[in-house]
Amino acid sequence: MKSLELRYIACVYPITGKFDEIYETNAETVRDLIKEMDVIYGGFVETFINQETGKLNLNTMIYYGERNKPTKGVLDLNQKISDGAKVLFW
Repeated sequence: MKSLELRYIACVYPITGKFDEIYETNAETVRDLIKEMDVIYGGFVETFINQETGKLNLNTMIYYGERNKPTKGVLDLNQKISDGAKVLFW
């Protein structure tokens, strides 16, 4: 099980009703995490994944950072996630 630090800003805050949380998951990729979050909060898949292309919606952004590494924008929804990572949904 992975422990992630999740943060929500802009259009994502109204979906979750919170700014951040520590979240436990078995998700392997960013895409898996979005689908898991959609079950909890509803609206994550619609907000972040373009239903026609299956890629990241162009009007949203996700930043991902592993321990002791710089945070970067996510371009590939199949990017692996690791324990202790920080994920910012914007």
